[in-house]
Amino acid sequence: MNKTRKIEITVELIRIVAAVAIAYAIALLTLVVFSDEPVYIIQQFILGPFSSMRRLGSVINLAIPFTFTGLCFCFMYAVNKFNLAGEGTFMVSGCLTALVAIKIGDTLPPVVMIPLLLCVGALVGIILNAIPALLDIKFNANIVVVSLMLNSMLVFFAIWVLKYKMRDPSIGSLGSYLLPDNVLLPSILGKMRIQAGLIIAAIAVILVAILFYKTIFGYKMRVVGNNPLFAKACGINMVGTIVAAQLIGGALAGVGGSCEILGNYDRYKWVASTQHGFDGLMVAVLARRNPALVPVAAFLLAYIRIGADVVNSKGDIPVEFITVIQGIVILLVAAEEFMGKFKKNMIYKAAEESLADDKKEEVKEILEESDGKEK
Repeated sequence: MNKTRKIEITVELIRIVAAVAIAYAIALLTLVVFSDEPVYIIQQFILGPFSSMRRLGSVINLAIPFTFTGLCFCFMYAVNKFNLAGEGTFMVSGCLTALVAIKIGDTLPPVVMIPLLLCVGALVGIILNAIPALLDIKFNANIVVVSLMLNSMLVFFAIWVLKYKMRDPSIGSLGSYLLPDNVLLPSILGKMRIQAGLIIAAIAVILVAILFYKTIFGYKMRVVGNNPLFAKACGINMVGTIVAAQLIGGALAGVGGSCEILGNYDRYKWVASTQHGFDGLMVAVLARRNPALVPVAAFLLAYIRIGADVVNSKGDIPVEFITVIQGIVILLVAAEEFMGKFKKNMIYKAAEESLADDKKEEVKEILEESDGKEK
């Protein structure tokens, strides 16, 4: 990794921390007016998620689906196509994963069943995200509008599947039959009760980061997204690259839905949109479209959400107040000029140091040659 890249990543991390600090400061000033215990509320919000191993486990568990959908939207951003079907994809993938698991039952061992169901989720994600991608390419349809409308349809489709294909009539609420034991992802890290989807998410982050920055396809994606005219002039297959990026993103959202169902539920019972897809959009914004930063952004967003739950249970502030903090953080991180001058100065300084080092090497070589001639 070159110096410029290291500086960019470092500054992005500093930007996120600074944005959180500013948001907390604004929240504290607001709470002084509206809350009887502003310091206690902020203390619970900041420290509450770390007050027990179980709460910390809840933060990590919530960050897992955010990571998958965040990676999904990194691909959409990379090719500059705002395909928002990740929201419906996450829900339908979880639904169809549960349906396949119930239909197959416990006839196959976990080592076969779990990868099979993850493949089901990925396949569902590919198919669903292909719809707005192809409509955009073939008919120049507005991909944002198409994907948003598709999300609404997918939510109702998932509810229909739940009601008429796998509903368990023996329970009082709307839910599927119990998932077989051989499909459930085990918990790891003891008392924290973190689902094994964390391992799958970590592998996904590593593979996506390699794909983005170490492969020809990743370079093509970034060129197509940043400068389509240059990409076309270079002979890059723009249509294939754009569609492929959206399909890979859809597959990641689908795997995320499968992991969420297999890791945190014993039956499928989503009767409304999970909003994890749109959470992934925020994660991608926080991560500045860099897949290597997605886990950090996902953990931050999950930390804010769990902190909101703690405050809502212990204080006099409604959980909606935390939306304000979340909005401030995203606004500051998304703002291009926030700490932009600081980043430019660091890059210029590194460049000057590099040039100075090069000049020193040149002078040293000249002196060595001169000494050699004198001898």
